[in-house]
Amino acid sequence: MTRRFDYIDHTADIIIKASGDTLAEAFAAAAEGMFAVITDEAEIQPNQRETIEIESIDREGLLVNFLSELIVMHEAQNVVIGQIAVELLSDTRLRADLGIEPFDDDRHAGGSQVKGVSYHMLEIEDAAGDQPAGIQVLLDI
Repeated sequence: MTRRFDYIDHTADIIIKASGDTLAEAFAAAAEGMFAVITDEAEIQPNQRETIEIESIDREGLLVNFLSELIVMHEAQNVVIGQIAVELLSDTRLRADLGIEPFDDDRHAGGSQVKGVSYHMLEIEDAAGDQPAGIQVLLDI
C-alpha cells in the first residue's frame, strides 16, 4: 500500500500532513498516520473490525473528535487500529470501518504515546481539480 502521509518537524509535537483522492480518504490517512506514530510504523494486522460513527459541529471538530475517539479506543481497549475506511455522511458526521488488533509489546511499543489532537495549525482542504484532498493535524505527544 502506498504511504499517504508525511511528518513535519515541530517542537514537542508531531504534525501529520495526510492526503487522499477524497476528503474521506484524507481523514483515513490522518488516522493511519497517527497510528504510525503510536507504533513507530509497525505493521498492523487486524483480526477484527468495528464500525464507529462520530459527530461534531463542523469539519474541523469532526476530524479532532474522530482522531480523539481512536486515541480513547487505543488506550481503553489496548488496541492498535489500521486499514481504516471513512465515509463522510455530511460535514458534521462520519462513519468509519476500523481494523483492530490487540497491542503487541514486541511489535507496537516503539512509537510515541499520543496524548491528544489539537486545533492549532489544523487545516482541511477539499480535493480540487488535480489536487488531492489534504489534512494537516498536530498531535500532542
